[in-house]
Amino acid sequence: MENFSEFEEILENPWEKVYWFARMLINSDKYGAIGNNSEIMLNISKALTTLLLSKNFQKEEENFQIEILLNTIRKILLDKRNPATSKFRALTNLIEDLTPMLLTLQDFRIFALTCEKIMVPINMALKSIPNDDDSFVRSIAKSLLETKAEKGLANIINILDEIGTKGCVMAERREIVKSFEFLKTDLAKFLSEKELNIVLTAFCQEFERRIAQKRKGRAGRGVEGITSIILDHFGVKATHAPEHFTTGLEIDKWIKTRDGWLIGISCKRTLRERWKQAYTTDIDLLNRHKIRELWHVLTYDKDLSDNKITEIGSHRAILYLPDDSPRLHKALKHPGMKKYVRPMTQFIKDLKSLT
Repeated sequence: MENFSEFEEILENPWEKVYWFARMLINSDKYGAIGNNSEIMLNISKALTTLLLSKNFQKEEENFQIEILLNTIRKILLDKRNPATSKFRALTNLIEDLTPMLLTLQDFRIFALTCEKIMVPINMALKSIPNDDDSFVRSIAKSLLETKAEKGLANIINILDEIGTKGCVMAERREIVKSFEFLKTDLAKFLSEKELNIVLTAFCQEFERRIAQKRKGRAGRGVEGITSIILDHFGVKATHAPEHFTTGLEIDKWIKTRDGWLIGISCKRTLRERWKQAYTTDIDLLNRHKIRELWHVLTYDKDLSDNKITEIGSHRAILYLPDDSPRLHKALKHPGMKKYVRPMTQFIKDLKSLT
């Protein structure tokens, strides 16, 4: 019961609102994600702090003070905005839902701190973290490819992917440690230890939630970047995707063959879990868009069952697997599956023979 009481005390602490304010300010679906705008966050914090520190303002009744503070937030968020826009409606929703949470002058101090000390540092940190892995892999990709060429393609894909991922995660760690250290030093001047812990954990939780969204987009771009590096090194030119061709297929690059047809290329560790839904593409659709085949260079093949290889292959796909893969050797001996798999060292040779 003692532990529960302690937990309940934390939840009732007014500084717990820091986390919920942060979530509301960055909510894009309901509130328009105004927290992404550091200038507006700073304007709100500065305006509220100026009022709260004003001696003349402090002489007013608290109800009047709260009304003025709410109106200040409202004006900063809504002034000069078109009421007919979705952004105006989203910000109106934000103000309506913030109002019952801003009940005391302390709540406004906490809201001002959230805008300036949580939202702005996170926004700045996110800008310093790469949007893709390119900057971490290009510097070493050339030497790796020159040394190993086609023979080391499987290792190269894994190495480049690992280096890119690790480099970006290191950048994430650097930013959160730097921001955390600065915030802790700054807030320790006027917060108790318990209040400080609540605010710092809110910062870390919100930082990780937002960086996770950026990480998802970066993963896809990183894979596409590796494909580009490999094709560029071997002098294989990519072209644009077929016009009006929309599908769930995860293709990184398109290559035009000598006869004018297209080959879709992807280089990755494994096919994603939704491969089956993606491979319901009608063969007639591929023909209409002059798509000859879809080639996947995969470095991890332990999840490739016989049925998976056969089904993917039946939709005009070719799987390039590591030369020493037991799955490759088994499939090459099978009368049906051998049409759908090839050794990875043959990938560039096959491409060049068609282009």
